[in-house]
Amino acid sequence: MTDQEIVKLCLGGDADAYAALVERYGGRVYNIALRITNDRDAANDCAQEAFIRAYRALHQYDPSLPFGPWLFRITTNASLNHVQRWHAHETAVDELPESPEDQNEGPEATTLRREELAEVVSAMEELPAAYRAALTLRHMQQLSYQEVADALEIPLGTVKTHLHRARAALKARLAARRHARPA
Repeated sequence: MTDQEIVKLCLGGDADAYAALVERYGGRVYNIALRITNDRDAANDCAQEAFIRAYRALHQYDPSLPFGPWLFRITTNASLNHVQRWHAHETAVDELPESPEDQNEGPEATTLRREELAEVVSAMEELPAAYRAALTLRHMQQLSYQEVADALEIPLGTVKTHLHRARAALKARLAARRHARPA
């Protein structure tokens, strides 16, 4: 069943149909919130808030457009609002984003890749929330530049600027960490 068909059922009074959308997008919504807030409890709260807001705003959803980016925009807004409201204390992320493991990789390569990913995620935590949001939507959720602009409700040029600055800052932080390590 398509997202649009599920939305139509919800708007038609079938409140239970919404559970299918929560099931379909729950992990991605949580990951977006986690990358922006850097706090698992806050990410759970923001994800729940995003699904509630989306449910209440279903009548505003344009079924000619994909549902995912619309929901991700709501998630991003809820998460950025949380960060602004609470000036969230940044903590280390214990969980890495889910990524399919290559079955042919040996344990050493898998461990090395996880360490590298943990280092990138840790460096991302040091970036401003707006940069983390842009990076998360573009690279972790694989949205197009336009979809990122729509989700963040900012101009396309600003998305490109945020991503450029975020990548440069990330690269500098990773380089500094590598130089700081004992040889």
